[in-house]
Amino acid sequence: MNGPLGESWRAWLALFIGVLAITAHSASSYTLSILMKPIVEEFAWNRQIFTSATSLRMFVMVLTISFAGQLTDRFGARVVLATGAVIVGAGTFAIAALTNPLQFYPIMALMGPGQACIGSVAASALVLRLFRKRQGIAVGILNGGDNLISSTIPMGAAYLLVHSGWRATIGSLGVLYVGLAVMIFLFLRSEDGRTESTPSGSGARSVIARVSMRDLPWKDWRLWAVCVSYAGIYAFITSLMLHFHAFQTDMGRSPADASSLMSTLILIGAVGSPLFGWIAERTSALTALMIVVVGLTAGSFLLWTPHSYAVYSAWAIGFGLVNSGVVAVLALVLNELFGEPQIGRLMGVAMVFCMGATMIANIYTGSMFDYFGSYFTVWRTYSALMLVTLVPVVWLRWNAAATRAEPVRVG
Repeated sequence: MNGPLGESWRAWLALFIGVLAITAHSASSYTLSILMKPIVEEFAWNRQIFTSATSLRMFVMVLTISFAGQLTDRFGARVVLATGAVIVGAGTFAIAALTNPLQFYPIMALMGPGQACIGSVAASALVLRLFRKRQGIAVGILNGGDNLISSTIPMGAAYLLVHSGWRATIGSLGVLYVGLAVMIFLFLRSEDGRTESTPSGSGARSVIARVSMRDLPWKDWRLWAVCVSYAGIYAFITSLMLHFHAFQTDMGRSPADASSLMSTLILIGAVGSPLFGWIAERTSALTALMIVVVGLTAGSFLLWTPHSYAVYSAWAIGFGLVNSGVVAVLALVLNELFGEPQIGRLMGVAMVFCMGATMIANIYTGSMFDYFGSYFTVWRTYSALMLVTLVPVVWLRWNAAATRAEPVRVG
């Protein structure tokens, strides 16, 4: 029985679960961003220590995220997403019970595999494999829904922080992770998000067994161009999102005003992600990617000097709009260039580059802040990085246009 846009109700239910899963992936990072200053102050750390621990989590995620994609292709999204929710939930409970600063590092490291499983790798494969007609819109809604729900996290975390302290704030998040794991097991089927196979019997098992990383197009320069481009993009946007709240409060704004700007930045993505999914359907995913990178680059220049709250509010709307297209467009670009059967593994490979860049960038940003005492110099260096990132993106777009324009040879 078909639901909206001619897609099955099963696909829409999977999309809803996917939205919650990606939101869960974002929630821990947004909450840690809000809690960075109180945690650092309680344990008398500098910010480099905190960002090094978060980067350790990223490092472990880098080591495991390609396996999350392979496991999704082989076993389906349900077991991967639920396992990730349980692991990250356990980690948040452990942070809430923190008594020794040295415990923070192993806790963050153990959360790494959970972050790899609960994120966009499994959720994107789940949605792309169940939607048959409107994949662009579906992936846009997947990430736009994440932005819509995630926009409540900074204000919610700030409220709990003021009224209950940082331990209760992070502990409350752990309860939500446990609830998500239960929902995933209840509403998803075991085969949802798995590489298509024959309907039943030993044939299906043999197809699943053949899922391998060796099948990926390792010699295709386009794969590497996408990965390098996204490494640059993620280095900038993840560092900005982690440090944005502290960036604003360092300029004298209240935590509530900083959280409001952050919420605006996230909330606008509820519109932006479906918009970029629609653009990808109407034009191409590579065209949508080029628009995203140009927008991010332009937005980075406005961070070079301090501005009023009104200016930052306008910036948050524009920047949030293009930023929201980043993850949605990645899945659509890979699907456009290489096809759906390998999407879980391809997302895993691309996210290795994304998270690896994030890990390095977080340490770099924290170190640069500790050295200069300001974020403005840091944002200038990221503007230069985004200009460099434009090169492979334009190259991919030009190559795709040139390929389509080539005449078909007969005989």
